[in-house]
Amino acid sequence: MSFNLLDQLKNHFTSDLVTKAASSLGEKETAVSKALSGIFPAVAAAFLNKATTNSTGSGDLLNAALDSHKAGWLDNISGFIGNSDLLAKGTELVKRLLGSKAEGIINSISSFAGIKSSSASSLLSMVTPMATSLLGKHATQSSLSANGLLHLLNNQKASILSALPSGLGSLGNFLGFDKLHNTTPSAVNHDRDFGKEKKSTPWLPIILFLLAFALLAWYLFSGKSGCSSDQTGTGDSITIHTEQSQTGMAIPAGKLDSLTQNFIYDAGKMITLDLPNNGGTLEVGERSTEAKLFAFLNDKDATVDTSNGNWFELTNVLFKTGGAEITDQSMAQLKNIVAITKAYPSAKFKVGGYTDSTGSAEINQSVSQKRAEAVAATIIKLGAAKSSITGAEGYGEEWPIADNGTPEGRALNRRVAVNVKAK
Repeated sequence: MSFNLLDQLKNHFTSDLVTKAASSLGEKETAVSKALSGIFPAVAAAFLNKATTNSTGSGDLLNAALDSHKAGWLDNISGFIGNSDLLAKGTELVKRLLGSKAEGIINSISSFAGIKSSSASSLLSMVTPMATSLLGKHATQSSLSANGLLHLLNNQKASILSALPSGLGSLGNFLGFDKLHNTTPSAVNHDRDFGKEKKSTPWLPIILFLLAFALLAWYLFSGKSGCSSDQTGTGDSITIHTEQSQTGMAIPAGKLDSLTQNFIYDAGKMITLDLPNNGGTLEVGERSTEAKLFAFLNDKDATVDTSNGNWFELTNVLFKTGGAEITDQSMAQLKNIVAITKAYPSAKFKVGGYTDSTGSAEINQSVSQKRAEAVAATIIKLGAAKSSITGAEGYGEEWPIADNGTPEGRALNRRVAVNVKAK
């Protein structure tokens, strides 16, 4: 009997497993099923990418598959549910085989299925060892070599990529593969990679694509012809103009990263801030958090709002999926904040953490608290005086600054901010 990785994954991840996983993660069964419909082909495509783009990739994948089979994970997949030790092993395997692509997959699945990033991460940490175990079992039974495994996955390339749901089509490109044929008029150029060319022309997708393109073009450029609008386009993304948020803060301009589901803020042209008290200079964007914070602290007429607070969003501070570990790229802004605290030694700051409304309010509050505390601790670790930070508080999904009904809004609401308590 022929071996098909996707079919095997679907057969082994039973409805009973879906029910147990949903209960453990605090998600709806339908949402978990939807997430798995994307995770199965995403994992298979990531395996294929590793095997085909790295000279040692197929060998590494085979070794991981054989190790997983020997560990007996396939017979104990249900044991991963709620088991932190097994999930940790699954996470290690994800890092080994998917590397930097894992975070993009997790964020895409989270947005696609409407589940928490932590839930998407846990499911990925269950499915990946299941997939490697299935490959290991088949490799053992068929005495497959690394090249044999590569050949097996290559033969399933078309079915793997075609299984990616429409809402996750971009993952094909993200994982290193062109889009499947029948998706755009130019697809015929790629048919040699994915199998036999279709004889008929898919006119409906073409027409819909052209209509969507025309509407997007009108939307992006209408503002330049004198139309009044709250939004304008920058390239292929939507830029949100400044408007007052629920917290009284302004929502900065920027765009949504479709892969990571993070909001990328547009800081504007670079300017130089001359910090007082021999604080040196900072090179930052004119619309950056640092520039706004500097302007407020430097303005003698700007008073501290003791009722609503003077909140400044840390626009470049991000966390690794599902936890409170601050990413390396966040350190530049945090170091700038430290420089500002030193330049204004009498100023006091409180750190606030926020999430979107996805998932349970209790978990969101806990995550936001841990993230606020992590930022406060890091600011002090980087050199700020302990006395300059008055506290850290997680507000969970309270005080959204944007609409949680859109991906852009959810990305904006997942944030950390500093409140000036004294100048």
